[in-house]
Amino acid sequence: MALSGRGCRRKGAVGELEACRALESTFGWKAQRTAPMQAGRNSEYPDIVCQQTPSLFLEVKRVEKLNIPRALGVAVRQAGRKCPVLLHRTNRSPLGWLITLRLEDLPRLSHAFQVAEDDTVAAKALSDQDSAGGPRQ
Repeated sequence: MALSGRGCRRKGAVGELEACRALESTFGWKAQRTAPMQAGRNSEYPDIVCQQTPSLFLEVKRVEKLNIPRALGVAVRQAGRKCPVLLHRTNRSPLGWLITLRLEDLPRLSHAFQVAEDDTVAAKALSDQDSAGGPRQ
C-alpha cells in the first residue's frame, strides 16, 4: 500500500530522526533535522546537519525501492560546495543505514571525518582539563 503525502512526510521525518540517532550512536556526532529551514521546499539545506561535519551535505532516504543514482544526483546538484552524502536504508534492513557517495568525494568525506574526530578529541581534552581544575587559556 502506497503512503499518502502526509504518510510520506511522516516516514521521511522518522527516517531523518533515525539517521540522526545513527550518526550519534556511531560517531558521537549531534545531528538534527533541517525541516524547519526547508519551508517552501528550499533545497539549499540538506535533510540533516551535523555541527561536527559542516562541510557535508547529508541527504536522507528511507524507501523500499531507491533509485540511488537519481537520489545522489539530486544531492550533488543541491550540495553546492559541500560534499554530497546519501544516507539510506530500507524497512527492517538487516544491513542498517548505508552511505553512498561518488568516489571523487571520498577524500572530502575522509577529511570531514578527520576534522570532526580532531575536534572531538580537543573538546574532550579541554573538558578533562576543566574538570581536573587545570589552567584555562
